Amino acid sequence: MTAQVVFAVAGGLLTVLHVDPRWGPINPVTGMLSDYAWCPGWWMWDTALVMIAAGSAVVLAVLYRRRVLVGRLELSAMVVWCLSVLAVAVFSKDPQGGAVTATGKAHLGATTISCVSLPLAGWLLGRRHRHEPSWRRSAAWSRGLALATIPFFLPFIVPFTADVVLGGRLPTVATGLVERAMAAIELVLLVVLARWVRPATAGDVSDLPSLTT
Repeated sequence: MTAQVVFAVAGGLLTVLHVDPRWGPINPVTGMLSDYAWCPGWWMWDTALVMIAAGSAVVLAVLYRRRVLVGRLELSAMVVWCLSVLAVAVFSKDPQGGAVTATGKAHLGATTISCVSLPLAGWLLGRRHRHEPSWRRSAAWSRGLALATIPFFLPFIVPFTADVVLGGRLPTVATGLVERAMAAIELVLLVVLARWVRPATAGDVSDLPSLTT
């Protein structure tokens, strides 16, 4: 429950940035989420990211201790998620039109890793426990939300492929809106993963497999 409250507060801070132009004067259709780091409400953006990373770490620790998060791959993906979200807060995006810096590159790398690592963890965790009676519904939600993020990668991957690999250039349309939709799905996925803690505390899990790949 504590992690869910943390995620709710973080979501509230992000909502304020979107609805109050005094704090976040960014076009949500074309502006990227990381642009909030250069707005008056930058502290809300950083605080939300730190809270998400901390809440995720709590979920990770509880599920691991109670032998729900048992596979090496999903465990590694959750650890990477926590660290990469924190790195997004620490390393700011380069200002629009500014020079490319090492900090900006670190931010871009951390953002990319965070977008992939959480859906991967959710899908692997759901797949591992999909036949467990106590986890079947949560497992289905985890897998479904993880798969739902895939289409939102395409507006970024396709133009990049056309530009770098094929030598062409395709326009990127509404990338800010696409990124926000993906972020919303991942935030819901975090809430679902946090709910896995509740039946775990009741001791509903039995004979879970040992740590395997």
